[in-house]
Amino acid sequence: MAENLMTDIATRTDIGSRDRQEDRVRAVVNADGSWMVAVADGLGGHPFGDEAAQAAVDALPARIGSTAEMTAAFDAANAAAWVLHPEMRAADEGESMIALTTLVVAAWTPQAGLLVSWIGDSFGFIVPLGAAPGWHSKPHNDLLGFVSRCIGMSRADPDSFDLPSGEVDHMGDVVPRSRVGGWIVDGGLLVVLASDGLIRPILEAYRREWFNDDPDDNSLGFALPADRRGTAAEVADTLMDTARVAGLSDNTTIAVARIAPEVSADSAGSMAAEG
Repeated sequence: MAENLMTDIATRTDIGSRDRQEDRVRAVVNADGSWMVAVADGLGGHPFGDEAAQAAVDALPARIGSTAEMTAAFDAANAAAWVLHPEMRAADEGESMIALTTLVVAAWTPQAGLLVSWIGDSFGFIVPLGAAPGWHSKPHNDLLGFVSRCIGMSRADPDSFDLPSGEVDHMGDVVPRSRVGGWIVDGGLLVVLASDGLIRPILEAYRREWFNDDPDDNSLGFALPADRRGTAAEVADTLMDTARVAGLSDNTTIAVARIAPEVSADSAGSMAAEG
């Protein structure tokens, strides 16, 4: 993956039918070509979910270059949410009164490649710009569909309100370098992060049960026509417009990073001449 690459990033958010916006998004592009994008979703209308989401994205470093750094980033996000409203934890008010959020993070460095991690039911997707099948994350849901892991929860005894040491129980980390390299060689890829408000409207609009119905396009690719993949902004607008038409019942936030090989002027001229 030593090619010169171009990265284009766009974000979109919509309050939906909620009376307040609890989603938060952050995108950072660094001078060395690395970048980090994150979406946090205030969990299920819980009190202070917007504060927890803001604290989580603010706590993330601008550059995440290894799986260890990703784990440290989630630890920092969890710690930032944990310290909100300690009086409620001290009073043992219970989980429903604690600041909670979900979080999905994607990070790229030229050295480590692409890292994607998440906790809760915010989602990460990869949509190849070539012909290869896509990829998507699996949420932290229990058998009844409830979020079983999120930022702001104790990682120790469920009855304890002490901030535990050690790793936050997030998922993901490494998208295999061989797959990422193959996607890039084949034309590039889209990294789409979304709060769960996007999921149901998109599935309903395209009459899908889930994102693996079509083994040849098992990410969000079925919702993205080829002529709407030219920029990150086009991708974000297409997904958000589709969700709006289908009917947004929740806050919805999208972050898109488009990675593609850089086409030199000489290459472009050669392709034009061949055409």
